[in-house]
Amino acid sequence: MPLIVITGYPCSRKSTRVEELKCFLSETVSNVVVVSDNQFSQFSRTEVYSDTRKEKNLRGFLKSEVQKHLNKDTVVILDSLNYIKGYRYELHCITKSSQTPHCVIWCDINREVAKSFNTAREGDRYSDEVFDQLVMRYEAPNSSSRWDSPLFIVQADDSLPSRSIHDALFKSKAPAPNLSTVAQPLQPTNFMYELDRVTSDIVKNIMSAQKISVIGDKVKVADGAFLVLVKRFTMGELNKVKRQFITYMKMNPVTDVAKLGLMFSQYLQSHCQ
Repeated sequence: MPLIVITGYPCSRKSTRVEELKCFLSETVSNVVVVSDNQFSQFSRTEVYSDTRKEKNLRGFLKSEVQKHLNKDTVVILDSLNYIKGYRYELHCITKSSQTPHCVIWCDINREVAKSFNTAREGDRYSDEVFDQLVMRYEAPNSSSRWDSPLFIVQADDSLPSRSIHDALFKSKAPAPNLSTVAQPLQPTNFMYELDRVTSDIVKNIMSAQKISVIGDKVKVADGAFLVLVKRFTMGELNKVKRQFITYMKMNPVTDVAKLGLMFSQYLQSHCQ
């Protein structure tokens, strides 16, 4: 059954919307599970989000909980900041490999209003410094990106479009898996070496191709793999996407290393949108 990803600034009333949606869905769905960063309660919000390692562990925990609960009988709602575009893409890949629909609900709110909610919060709250950093790093969802679609934008004073969300999830066709999302349980012994070699070569090929190409050109980046240049990449941008792809492939290895070039080019193209 579907995955619903909630995203927004800290204190944008995400959990309130989750409870509204859970109540609505429970009328027609037998099992609705909420996966929340509140389950990571051994640390305060400030402690988690001011420590890169702890925040990374939190995201890994949330993703594993989503994977554990996704099945044909359960709707999963992920209640967290989900502010990183690459992380939302990873969640999208999970739904594709599970062949289940998903949607994103963006709790859009004015920064100052959210900050006032945080200040007034009882108990665990974000420090002003951490709050400001999270808002600055927030990567807003884009409905033109398939990992953020269908996208429902909910303002602070809006009514939650529960019926539209329900129809988008239960009256749509589940996505088919593709090369980038089909996980294989085994990997050849040289997998990590080939993964690093292929991705490094593609990064170098793109940097070289940009010198003689213009925006819109389709350039060859590996045997059988092409990329449409929709922007000018810096080496830093390409290496960041490369690291994200390697992290994903460590968890979802493939037995046929010959497909790595095509898979990485598809992954790169999805991050160019």
